Amino acid sequence: MAFVAFLGCDGSGKSAVIAGVSERLRAEGVEVWTGHWRPQALDAGRGDGALASADDPHGQRPRGSVSSVVKLGWLWMNWWLGWWRCLRSESRDGMVLFDRYHADLLVDPRRYRYGGSLVFARWVSRLMPQPDRVFFLDAEPEVLLSRKQEVGREALERSREAYLRLVQTHPRFRVVDASLPLAEVVDEVMSELEPWKGP
Repeated sequence: MAFVAFLGCDGSGKSAVIAGVSERLRAEGVEVWTGHWRPQALDAGRGDGALASADDPHGQRPRGSVSSVVKLGWLWMNWWLGWWRCLRSESRDGMVLFDRYHADLLVDPRRYRYGGSLVFARWVSRLMPQPDRVFFLDAEPEVLLSRKQEVGREALERSREAYLRLVQTHPRFRVVDASLPLAEVVDEVMSELEPWKGP
């Protein structure tokens, strides 16, 4: 079937949309696997330090250039090991839904403590397994801030602009209006997934 990723600024409702889509797919008899940011191929017992504080995602100091390159290599290995061990077969047999994926680092490197070259990061990201479809859940900053206030308005505006630039880079991206009621957002995502669900 498909590997699908969801991107969006804080407050865009990614978790709620993924939960809604998962429920609808399972009700239709589709197997669903979910993930967050990256496969846990190399460290199943430890989370990513860059995501350790959900209350302050930009609060940690970025890594230096060398350690950032090493981290990218480690991320590349995680994705390919995760892909060959399970994601490839899971995306063939059902739907794999990820809340964020490696391209999110290109939009918000500070969240992941990346302090290296973004040109290099874009090149490495292109060499990792790619989703069949990526949904960017978009909303105006006022809507996002009314839902979640972990990141300031200026950071939200920067992230939103970067996401909107990213979605222009490949036809796999779709923009969904996340300010709509949750049921309508889920409906739109489900309509986009119809071609992958098979007969």
